[in-house]
Amino acid sequence: MRLSPAHLAFWLGIGVSLGAACPGPSGTTTDGTGTTTESPDCPIGSVGCQCTPGGTCDGALVCASKICVPLDETSTGVATETASEPTSGDTSAGECEPTNEQENGMCDAAEPYCSKQGECVACSGITSCAAIDPSKPACDVDSGSCVACTANDASGCTDGTPICDPATNTCHACTHHEECSGGACDLATGACFPAADTLWVDGAGDCDDAAGGGEDDPLCTISEALSRVAADAPRAILVRPAAYGEPLVVPASAVVAVVRVGAGDVEITGVGDEALAIGANARVYLDGLEIRGNDLGSGVGCNGGELLWIDRSLIRQHDISGVAAVDCEVRVRASVLTKNLGEGLFASGGSVRIENTFISENGDKLNADNPRGGLALAGGAQATLVYATLVGNNAYTGGGLSVECDPDAAAESIELRNSIAFNAVGYSTFNCEGVEVVTYSAFSAGTDDPNDDNVGVATAEVPMLIAPDPDLPGVYRPMPGTKLDAVAQFASGDPDFDFEGDPRPTDELSFPGADQPSP
Repeated sequence: MRLSPAHLAFWLGIGVSLGAACPGPSGTTTDGTGTTTESPDCPIGSVGCQCTPGGTCDGALVCASKICVPLDETSTGVATETASEPTSGDTSAGECEPTNEQENGMCDAAEPYCSKQGECVACSGITSCAAIDPSKPACDVDSGSCVACTANDASGCTDGTPICDPATNTCHACTHHEECSGGACDLATGACFPAADTLWVDGAGDCDDAAGGGEDDPLCTISEALSRVAADAPRAILVRPAAYGEPLVVPASAVVAVVRVGAGDVEITGVGDEALAIGANARVYLDGLEIRGNDLGSGVGCNGGELLWIDRSLIRQHDISGVAAVDCEVRVRASVLTKNLGEGLFASGGSVRIENTFISENGDKLNADNPRGGLALAGGAQATLVYATLVGNNAYTGGGLSVECDPDAAAESIELRNSIAFNAVGYSTFNCEGVEVVTYSAFSAGTDDPNDDNVGVATAEVPMLIAPDPDLPGVYRPMPGTKLDAVAQFASGDPDFDFEGDPRPTDELSFPGADQPSP
């Protein structure tokens, strides 16, 4: 407790009076020598007696005019001396109260806590940051304050904010699988999958489907790992590169992530209605996979699922759709859907958001019963494409080669922004009853409207604007120095990186589509 100037002055006065009550050589301090002679009747440090040479007293007494006096006692006596009140930055004993190790207004920012000894201290001087504020359990030695987390202590980052940003000492949701110690992020909630429940699969290594499924005793098949996933119990499956020729089924109501780890391809080549089928109400994340060659059906099928989220995957050469979703929310990022005979992606109901993704060369008129080009929508599905590249897609006569909408009673909608939509032939880019909203994009058209914020491109121009990547199937890169430059306009919420993770300009016009050429 700090004394007010009047209160302290009173005790200084009492101190002078009490000091006079213990006279004599045995009760005086020798100034300049740092020595004190103790009187048997008035022990040094006791109430009414002299302070120690260091200016301290016993118990809760304080030293006033070299005499020990009670801190909390009151009196109506007349003060004979005055003293100024200590400043809030003073770190001497007895400078702050209450002594509860909480932040205290009497202390400065570098030492904001009042210790049990009544001293202003940094967080390193208190018993525990977690004890005084559970939301700030970590001590930041640089600032001296308790914070949510540090680079060495992220214990305060849990549930939906499991990741520590050491630059700001704050916790945030995970946004990438690599951020989580268990190898997978539940992107819809921001929570990491439980690391202790992770299953490992290594089809090309020393494995056993009867094993525990740990990193050192992996399973052989993804299907075995999926059979161990229980409803509503989030589980990550980390898959090492190999070929997995097995149809896969995600159980209903599962929350699961299937993520590639290590260099090389994870090839899923199962056949049937879908190479990978997702059960009702399931929430599924696929990352780093190649799903190809189902000559009986589609690549990925989601029927009534809660969410299908695809990252950095190649889905190609299926007999019907690359991805077929019915009443399922779909998110696709940094992926390639190419050479599927029916369409790249079909969605009936639900919503679709596609970013930094190539949808190319889908819809084969010669081999498919009903080709519908790049993206086909039905059942009132809502689609948003941002920085997407649709190239070389084909559809039935009269259909939309890049985007096709079924002529049903439900109203589909399509927004295409900062994207490319170049058909295999002709100018039937969209067939959605005119509900498509296209901005800051380049697409196949007979003319380029000078009053539009888009760029119209004739079929003959396409080879001069984009070129196929010889090493990455389905990837078409824009050529620098063409009319595609300065078409796209970045907006808040857009990805500030491209298909390969290269930075994308955010403060100036740039190239549309999934790939941003090097400067």
